[in-house]
Amino acid sequence: MSDVSVIGLGRMGSALAHALLASGRDVAVWNRSPEKVEAFVAAGAAGMLNPAAAVAAGRLVVICLSDYAASFAVLREVAAANELAGRLIVQLTSGTSAEAREMSAWAASHEAAYLDGAISAWPSQIGGPEAAIIVSGEQALYDEAAPVLTSLAGGLTFVGADVGHAKALFSAALAYFAGHWIGFAQGAAICQAEGLDTADFGQMMARLSPMFAADMQHMGRVIAEDGFSAAESTIASVERDIRRLIGVSSDLGVETAFPRLAADIFQRARDEGFGGYEHSGVIKVLRNAGRAVPRVIDDAVIA
Repeated sequence: MSDVSVIGLGRMGSALAHALLASGRDVAVWNRSPEKVEAFVAAGAAGMLNPAAAVAAGRLVVICLSDYAASFAVLREVAAANELAGRLIVQLTSGTSAEAREMSAWAASHEAAYLDGAISAWPSQIGGPEAAIIVSGEQALYDEAAPVLTSLAGGLTFVGADVGHAKALFSAALAYFAGHWIGFAQGAAICQAEGLDTADFGQMMARLSPMFAADMQHMGRVIAEDGFSAAESTIASVERDIRRLIGVSSDLGVETAFPRLAADIFQRARDEGFGGYEHSGVIKVLRNAGRAVPRVIDDAVIA
């Protein structure tokens, strides 16, 4: 019997399998392309000819495929071979909270236990302290899987019994990273247009990371408490600053789509009557897309 089976040997799946082997675990692997399996057999893994054999190799099964549709296709093949019942599936494929809940219900209907997780790391970071994996599902199942999963990420975190919450949190983090990636590239383009070194820009932004961390924690608290009135930085002032950035970018020949999008969202918040709120109050329009938002406060009241 293997300690863990890994289904899927793409870049991330391969990183997971390598980390498990490095931890001294007995690992069974399967991949649609057999040449990838052969490389892991040479490294000490047990190569399986089909997914049913991989799942049958042990209780714990880690899945990392392209999407949930691919995962369902594989697991239906396993279920048809009567090898799914009694297994503990840990789904680490990228997807949504709705897909996680659907797969959990399907697994239960086939007498399999199920945890869902999300990886916040590059493949090169897997197995190290900087890698993070969040997991949701039944606490007892997490406790069972955790000794193996800790081999994959120094930052292993259980986020509760709702099996969809790991993917929900990952989606929330991705929303932040989308702005981070585009925003940094926008700044780098401005630097290049002004003859500045983008490596120096990266170092400068890294030195500001404690401030960003504090602001994220602050924003989380303020949004949770719905307390936006004690503003050091208001929606109206942020909109003005971003409008200025549009002008700077345009003058330098840098694309303006990203700052225009940001400015337009802050303008919507101001137009809805939230201009005097602190910057995190922009959530008032983001979480009510397509629905009427009451004018809670006018700019003049607290500006």
